[in-house]
Amino acid sequence: MKKRLFALPILVLALFIIGACGDNGGGAEAITLRLSEVHSGADHPANVGHLEFARLANERSDGFFNVEVHYGGTLGSEMEVMAQVQMGTVEMIRLPVPVIANVDDRFNALFLPGVWDGRDPMFRALDGVIGEYFAEILREHDMYILAWHDAGARSLYNSVRPIYTPEDLAGLRIRMQEAPLMIRLMELMGGVPVPMGPAEVYTAIQTGLVDGAENNWPSFVTSFSHHEVAPFFTENEHSRAPEAVIINLGVWEGLTQAQQDILRQAAIEGAVAQREAWARVELEAEAEAIASGVQVTRLTPEQLQAFTDRIMPIWDDFPELIDLIYMIRDAQ
Repeated sequence: MKKRLFALPILVLALFIIGACGDNGGGAEAITLRLSEVHSGADHPANVGHLEFARLANERSDGFFNVEVHYGGTLGSEMEVMAQVQMGTVEMIRLPVPVIANVDDRFNALFLPGVWDGRDPMFRALDGVIGEYFAEILREHDMYILAWHDAGARSLYNSVRPIYTPEDLAGLRIRMQEAPLMIRLMELMGGVPVPMGPAEVYTAIQTGLVDGAENNWPSFVTSFSHHEVAPFFTENEHSRAPEAVIINLGVWEGLTQAQQDILRQAAIEGAVAQREAWARVELEAEAEAIASGVQVTRLTPEQLQAFTDRIMPIWDDFPELIDLIYMIRDAQ
């Protein structure tokens, strides 16, 4: 494990003392754990999960844990707060796996296209040995993973025509996230990738600067209203990236075993609430899109396989991750 560059915050040192007072605090003064979240609104699935986590942690510890959910990005951006969690100046954060990959590129294996066979296989792996494996990896960076959230699957949509095969993408300009992996993905699928920030996409589709984009159902409808300008949605689910609830390692290690058990179980049950809320939001967004006139293309197994076959060479770009990728696949 790499040498720590920062001293443990006073809170962490206090936890070692508090831990001696009893299994769940023993009547000691409550400790506050701030949880940073960029999504706004208590009804966002992430915050539904966080608030349930906070409630259960407080209830089961007899008030010892006071989990404060700071949503709407009030503590800073995901990258900014991740650095603060590493240092211990903020205690917890929810992070997408692609963001975590900025501190350890082994996390790329968790969101490479073609890695997951679907939502259920993904969580079988993450709630088991694969999740534990990556939680241990993150210890090397002064953080620890408590639980895993759902962020859905990304699919294609455009303003020109239905997409049934990779060949149907030929010539279409598709907005992609400004990341080499995502740009490479669209090249392999057969479209023309156009890197662009999310705020620009609606107008870019509307004016013809791009023909479409790719994202999950809630982003397509609720977050960005792209369904208003891109009426053809193909549910090919080419990429799926989980998210993790993370705690500063010093804070975590300063808890007794009983306190850790309470906090982790509360985080896991909060994650279950998040996943259920996400599934509801997906269905609502899909229904709204269809009601607005969006044509949804649901691919046959053979058509889905055609997309998978096209994107699989992307694994060759990450030879150092191949053994890890197959370990993840075997755990599903």
